[in-house]
Amino acid sequence: MSARILVVDDSPTIRKVVCAILEASDFSALPAQDGQEALELLSHERVDLVLLDFVMPRMNGYQFCRELRAQPRLRGLPVVLMSAKGDKIRGQFVQQTGAIDAITKPFDARGLVAVVEGALKKHGEGRGRPVPDAESMPFDEHESSSMDLRPSRTSFSPDPGLRRAQAAEEFGGALARLIAPELQKLPELAAVSDAVGEAVKRTITPETMGAMSTLLRTLDFGEKTREVLAGDISVVSIAEVLQLLDLQRQSGALSVFTKHHEVTLYVTKGRVDFASSRGMRGEFLLGRYLIEIGAVTRDELINVLEHRGSSKRLVGELLAQLGMVTEDQVRRALARQTSELLYEVVRWSSGRFTFTVDAENPAALKAALGMETGALVMEGFRRVDEWRLIEGSFDFDEVLYQDTVAIERLGEEANLTRQERNVLEAIDGERTIREIVEAMNISSFELCKILYQFLNSRLVRRKVAA
Repeated sequence: MSARILVVDDSPTIRKVVCAILEASDFSALPAQDGQEALELLSHERVDLVLLDFVMPRMNGYQFCRELRAQPRLRGLPVVLMSAKGDKIRGQFVQQTGAIDAITKPFDARGLVAVVEGALKKHGEGRGRPVPDAESMPFDEHESSSMDLRPSRTSFSPDPGLRRAQAAEEFGGALARLIAPELQKLPELAAVSDAVGEAVKRTITPETMGAMSTLLRTLDFGEKTREVLAGDISVVSIAEVLQLLDLQRQSGALSVFTKHHEVTLYVTKGRVDFASSRGMRGEFLLGRYLIEIGAVTRDELINVLEHRGSSKRLVGELLAQLGMVTEDQVRRALARQTSELLYEVVRWSSGRFTFTVDAENPAALKAALGMETGALVMEGFRRVDEWRLIEGSFDFDEVLYQDTVAIERLGEEANLTRQERNVLEAIDGERTIREIVEAMNISSFELCKILYQFLNSRLVRRKVAA
């Protein structure tokens, strides 16, 4: 009888592909869209192994494993974790969850089947990892707080009234999940954390959500704001919106957002003055650009940030106040940061945008960069074209190593730039691409361009996971 594999992933496409791969290799596959549905299936279905995505709404992979280990009948069931966060999953959560193995997305069919066969063999021979008790598994504060804010629904009602009610329910549930870990840390409140969560969900209605939205908009842009334009960037691109604002010489704040990221571009008479962001990668922080232009060293910046105490001053203002950078250097770094954030949102293919007139932002008024929109958009288009060439050729959790034979053979003919040599030196066969990006004063776009060239010329190669 073939082994039965439970495939748990919130992506319908990934579920379909993984199940097809398994069934083509004579396994029996059973799909589930999240941890909660998987537990419901396990209450009446027999499986031999669980292939588990780690990042899911409603119940993520870590929470699923805690529930699994709490049930005597299921606690010994072997689990293989799937995630794009390969190093962290393999290093930390495999041990915490008692998973038998992990595989990094994206993976090919042969690699997936090999991992599944190896995990089944290990389990059958009793060579699996010790299974922890549910009580001993620490609450996964860092991962679950961000993962659980994702909507549990894959679609919402087309009816406006029902949709608002569904949105309020989702928001209330996310807020309750967000505060639960903090309540559980306090002995006097841990016992009532569930009741508090239910109270929070009851208070979030379409009406209270509307009031909170108005409050947030006021806090962001001032009391006199008016939202005059909104849309879906999969239909109307941000490049087109920027060109319209430039043509009409509009002034205000253009906010572009997805489920996890937000960038706001402040424009005056169509020109871009400043950009702010939320949830973006560390490479878009101002400090990186101050290092890039040589205003401060990495060690100097780290030292200031570690000793800033409770200061809420922006890093540029703080460094200028300490006499470590000049106003001109801060302005140059802001121009680089604003450009890179604009290039990034031009590349986004999904999300929404809103344009608010009469928006107030002290940082934008002070920066007043006055950057010409047309040139920025054209550069953004150029980068989009280049990204299409390199997109999908590698992921940020891969580890690369130098092919010393190829490098020696090329010798002086390599004619590498200083930046390319720095990237080559940073590839040590140990750090992931993500770690190299964080360690170097270079954008992920520029770094990926260089890595793409290195891979094509065989100067570096992919390290196969052991």
